[in-house]
Amino acid sequence: MFAIRTAAVLLALFALAPARAADLAPGVTPVAPVFTTAGRPRIGLVLGGGGAKGFAHIGVLKELERRHIPVDVIAGTSMGAVVGSVYATGADAAGVERIARGIDWTTVFNDSLKRRDLSFRRKLEDRQVLLDYRIGIENGKPVLPRGVLGGQKLYATVQALLAPWAATDDFDRLAIPYRAVATDIASGEPVVMAKGSLTSAVFASMSIPAAFAPVERDGRLLVDGSLSNNLPVDVARAMGVDVVIVVDVGDQPKKAERINSAVDVFAQMQLLLGWEAIKRQRDSIKGRDVLIEPDITGLSVTAFDKLELTMARGEAAAQAAGDKLVALSVSDAQWALYLRERAGRSHPAPIRIDRITVANTSTLPQRALEPLITTKSGDLLDGPALQRQVADIYALDSFDRVQYTLSGDPGDRLLTFEAKGARGSQRYGQFGLLLGSDFGRNADFALAFGFTDRDFLGTGAEWRGYARVGSDVLLDVNLYKPFGGFFVEPTAFYRRYSSLLIQNGSTVATNQLQVISAGTGIDGGMVFGNWGELRAGVRLGGVNPADGNNLVIAKDSGWNTDADWRIGFTYDTLDSPTFPTRGGFGQIRYIDHIGLAGSEFTRNELLMQGSLPITRGRNTLVLSGRLGITSGSIDNFVGTYQLGGFLNLSGLPRNGLLGQQVLLLRAAGFRRLGGPSPIFDLPVYIGASLEAGNVWDNKDDISLGALRTSASVFVASDTPIGPLWLAYGRSGGNGSIYLVLGRVF
Repeated sequence: MFAIRTAAVLLALFALAPARAADLAPGVTPVAPVFTTAGRPRIGLVLGGGGAKGFAHIGVLKELERRHIPVDVIAGTSMGAVVGSVYATGADAAGVERIARGIDWTTVFNDSLKRRDLSFRRKLEDRQVLLDYRIGIENGKPVLPRGVLGGQKLYATVQALLAPWAATDDFDRLAIPYRAVATDIASGEPVVMAKGSLTSAVFASMSIPAAFAPVERDGRLLVDGSLSNNLPVDVARAMGVDVVIVVDVGDQPKKAERINSAVDVFAQMQLLLGWEAIKRQRDSIKGRDVLIEPDITGLSVTAFDKLELTMARGEAAAQAAGDKLVALSVSDAQWALYLRERAGRSHPAPIRIDRITVANTSTLPQRALEPLITTKSGDLLDGPALQRQVADIYALDSFDRVQYTLSGDPGDRLLTFEAKGARGSQRYGQFGLLLGSDFGRNADFALAFGFTDRDFLGTGAEWRGYARVGSDVLLDVNLYKPFGGFFVEPTAFYRRYSSLLIQNGSTVATNQLQVISAGTGIDGGMVFGNWGELRAGVRLGGVNPADGNNLVIAKDSGWNTDADWRIGFTYDTLDSPTFPTRGGFGQIRYIDHIGLAGSEFTRNELLMQGSLPITRGRNTLVLSGRLGITSGSIDNFVGTYQLGGFLNLSGLPRNGLLGQQVLLLRAAGFRRLGGPSPIFDLPVYIGASLEAGNVWDNKDDISLGALRTSASVFVASDTPIGPLWLAYGRSGGNGSIYLVLGRVF
């Protein structure tokens, strides 16, 4: 997902250079003065696009207020539309700054659901060797989203900020008259938005093509306004102002000596495609107009972690404007009057909700959404509360976008929760990759595939197939049918795995054990919220162990029938199956092989395992343990549990220990290097582990004194194709270097 998202976003950001801009702003009419302007010019503020560089607009606003320069109208594009909308609704510069600081820019662009919010069913899926990215299937064909980043969380954040103005559909009625500029993706024409939903106008203006899905508005598909008019000077003039203050945070074409690579050439090409349009807007800035150009050296459209520096650059650039800004300052009395008039328009009447409805276009039934809506008829509109409800609905993991709209007049206000089903959310495929090598003795490779149909044949049941093919082979097919908090799940499986054997303390490197098992069964149980599951069931199948050296490892050669009943409980609140930092995992499972239907086995197994991460800042210690006990008639069985491999007695070959009893204790610590990035987050970790464990034939032999010890050190990264580990492990006289791609915790 990361690789696809990164490539798309980079291309999209390069494309932010405007293609062209109209010399005039079509459809824009002058705005009747809303402030007393006697004795002073009417001033329009133009805020250009530039991604995170748009934080400089906040610094400019602070300087304008310090100099007592009133703003009568605002026109903005992209990030300029975002900052401008908040200022236009009545917030002062300090308020805009507080809002910018209050947004978690490291997560607001990431629509991936937090694992703690996933259903327990999806957590089971999450523990398999599959990437997060899904390929939807509709009518037998793959479908891809219109936007890689989605924009759900960002849209909800903007909507919560502007919630008090949800009933205002005329932007001239804001505290400061306002215009946002977007681009019609079908025609390439600029679209100036002065009416309708303020949230959708702002989001349309900043919807980077390919990164975010286009915004459907008035029958048009709208994307980032920087494609057509990144510096809307003409829009502000058309609103009837005498003077414009223009803040340009966009890049300019480079000099020849600074074009040194293919990336530089490509970026220059994109800038040149739109430079003539920007230049026309800049050339129109004359006379008393003021052009403010903050220093953007070292800043980029994705530098959301440089808020402080970027605001300071904007403030410094405004201060450098000097006499031209001084000429626009007003007296203390005029400034006080302006503030009173602005304040009088800054507090819209509370909005009372009279009716509520849900527009759900997903495959989920309406009853799945309704319990998550806590707002009632008669309540006042509460932006943060609605934002939480929207997030809860989105967490059902079936939607492209969840938002709310408001319509109707006072006394008949209709609040509509719009839950737009995700393309391919009913049927989707996933893939994964697993690699492991100790640079000498063993190399493992596997491709994993999963396919899910959440509404199989319209029955409300979930059909899921999972295959892992490589050094080992695993095939699972199941049909999961929920009944409220209960479920039934028939299943079928096939497994083939191999491992080296270590017998009597020495490695028999030429002995390759092959085990094949297959069967079918059915489970039923109960789900506790999204944190726990009680499951019981039966299995009927068989196992066929064999080896290349004719070792006697089973009572009879060939197929051995096996039947069992089982019961278990799983607790899972981990925030990540890869690098967990919070929550916990625990599982207890009992399997009784009952000797029916010709079964060769009459043993029983008890498995207990768990993990607990403890985090302080960037440092995490994960304490893990596993205890497996087999009893009953076990002399004719090859063994239930394996040890060996990275973090599983590091230093030993993968699955090199095979037995009927197992005990493993592990403490693994890791530290993240650097902080999270808003869009291109590629975390890197360093860490180490201490491990102790062993396998035994008989439970009476289990002894802490017989534990093998091992340790490892590693460097790891959560890459686009899965977690990647480079490690060295040592156990006794055995040492191994590991390169592992895949989940190991």
